[in-house]
Amino acid sequence: MTSLVVLLGVAVAFCFGTSDFLSKLLAGEVGSYRTTVYTLALSGLFVAVPSLVFGLPSAVTLPSLVVLAGAAVSTYLAFLLMYRGYQRGNLSVVSPTVNSFPVFSVLFAILFLGVRISDAVLLALAGVIAGIILVSTDPHSLRGSAGGALTPGVPEAVVAALFFAVGFTLLGYADTTVGYFLPVVCARLGAASIGFMVGPPLKQDVTPFGGNALRRVLTMGMLEAGGLFCFNLALRSANIGALPILTTLAGMGVVFTVGFAAVFLGDRARPSHAVGIALLVAGVATLLYLTA
Repeated sequence: MTSLVVLLGVAVAFCFGTSDFLSKLLAGEVGSYRTTVYTLALSGLFVAVPSLVFGLPSAVTLPSLVVLAGAAVSTYLAFLLMYRGYQRGNLSVVSPTVNSFPVFSVLFAILFLGVRISDAVLLALAGVIAGIILVSTDPHSLRGSAGGALTPGVPEAVVAALFFAVGFTLLGYADTTVGYFLPVVCARLGAASIGFMVGPPLKQDVTPFGGNALRRVLTMGMLEAGGLFCFNLALRSANIGALPILTTLAGMGVVFTVGFAAVFLGDRARPSHAVGIALLVAGVATLLYLTA
């Protein structure tokens, strides 16, 4: 495991975090459902191109098909719930909550994939996770909610985090067993297909759109594809053992999302957010040192 994995993980965070920021604006224009299906569809088209770099898929077995189907379903649900949370809630609160998925992902990798990590790396991961949790907390909003209820968008974000953890774990496992192409196609085009199929019965609008909204979703599609490319490249440069570190760093996308929200939307970071961001940066620096 090398520092390349950490650097690629930060690239994943930038791509996903920037896309998340843009999705807040897009969901306000075209709705969370169309944001979901068109972002998944376009990112799936863009991400298929690097398959020429990683080669053709290996033979697919029945268990592999189950894993691929699970990745498609979990990705669809994760994106739908995430964008719905962004549309309903405050970006600086909902986005960090979504990006707490490494908490679940690390547990999945250890419990179900048999991944072992050193105590020092585990401590660094714990710092990153603690930072994500701190950034996810908005004490002022929670105090202002009747009966201590969660802020708008947070329930969707919590469930989205769970599905993202499942999706990334399945994607990482499938990438090491059947190659790059099929997992990313199933996780994006497969997930988009589910959205287009179930949208009309659920009375959801899936009609195309143009103008600034189209340009925005094209940008998001390219960013999501870039994040997936870096994610898979990192796994190829190491092995499945890099999955906990990689998914934890991917959760750092919240730093970029909250930062852009502060600059362009005027969202102010609370003291707990500042502490969380400091922990995230310290955790990444520690990982760079330990994996160099």
